[in-house]
Amino acid sequence: MRDRLVAILQRPDIRGMAGVIGVKVVMVVLNFTLIALAARALETDEFGYYSILFSAAGLLLITAAAGQELFVIRSWNEFVVRKDMGRIKGLFYFSVGLCTAASILVSAGFLPWVSWWYGWHTALAVTCFMVLSAVLQVSNHLLRTSISVAAGDGIGNVCQVTPAILYLAWCLVSAHDAHLTELFVFLSIGAFAGIVVHFVMMRRRVRKLFPAIASAKAVSDRLEWLARSARMWASNTLEAINQYVDVLIIGYLMSPTIAGAYFVTVRLANLFAAAADSINLFATRHFSRLYYQGDRQELARFLDSVAWITLAFIVLGLLAIAGGGYFALYFINEEYAVYYPELMVLCCGTAALAVARPCGSILMLTGYEGQYLRIIAASVTLRVIALFALIPHFGVMGAVVSTAASFVVAATMMRRAAKASTGLDATIVRLMAT
Repeated sequence: MRDRLVAILQRPDIRGMAGVIGVKVVMVVLNFTLIALAARALETDEFGYYSILFSAAGLLLITAAAGQELFVIRSWNEFVVRKDMGRIKGLFYFSVGLCTAASILVSAGFLPWVSWWYGWHTALAVTCFMVLSAVLQVSNHLLRTSISVAAGDGIGNVCQVTPAILYLAWCLVSAHDAHLTELFVFLSIGAFAGIVVHFVMMRRRVRKLFPAIASAKAVSDRLEWLARSARMWASNTLEAINQYVDVLIIGYLMSPTIAGAYFVTVRLANLFAAAADSINLFATRHFSRLYYQGDRQELARFLDSVAWITLAFIVLGLLAIAGGGYFALYFINEEYAVYYPELMVLCCGTAALAVARPCGSILMLTGYEGQYLRIIAASVTLRVIALFALIPHFGVMGAVVSTAASFVVAATMMRRAAKASTGLDATIVRLMAT
């Protein structure tokens, strides 16, 4: 047993996944720290407004990214295997141009809306945060696949949240009043710093792989790339709606204060899911490469590793939330501890979605974006209908039941679609057949 365990730990895919998990742990700790400090430093109502604005910006930044997150992963691996410098250069121009155009369009509607409700200065800060985060989201994915998860998601997220964490900590220590506008300014500064670091790292990587790329002519299959990006854009936008719409609906139907409490509950549930999502980060980095290389045997071994580690994290994560979720809510704000039952229900739904998350990436990276789009659309529709039906009668518990049910439905549909379309199953179900 010891020799077998040592052999497993020495496998490159397991070591790589362990590194990704380490990066994700750092991200989870930083995000939890940001939430806890914001809840302590901001007034209760202002934290509620922060949760609404952060959710709205989080939803729209996915739209502003124009579907380029997974598009750059898929295209980079495809063109690097073919050593197609022209299309790699064209990919950069295409993604930058499309993301810029989408950001301008989204900002044109978002800035006046935020200004109307929260004032011009806050609107400008939140809009800058949204646009810069959209660019950072794309660069995270590009560096994830071209260099490593640590270089992409790790550096990007650390850069983005660190200035805001330092600002909130200083406010608490010095008894300075924290303000919503200043918080988004520091989040924007962090996102800009991450983009700069990513640009420098990516420039070095491209020059190392393709020294003659500067003289290469950019080639762009615009119509094909626009069609592919449109499908990914629609899927990502629906996925963002699925992730953030409940906070906005609660803020509309109930109050910003309750929306803030629900926001914390969702963030904690997502922190649990983030452990399993670290596996998806690793999977998207390597799956595309193995798929386009045609190494089916190595791909099967890779998916087995993904399934085993997903199972371990789901079990450990649920146990951790069951034992410590109440105290985590109490630590953030004593009044939020009453939402512990809602947290447990929500974690069951996020666990189901985490199990099937790699199947969604399989569909997106193998040309089945349309199927993934239909699944997410069905899940979002079910969730929004259930939210409006249950929240007026059951409050926050109605919201978490709606969310958990929609996650279970989406997970089931994603697994079936991936298995039927590609013959590949990245969920723990595959372990029962081995």
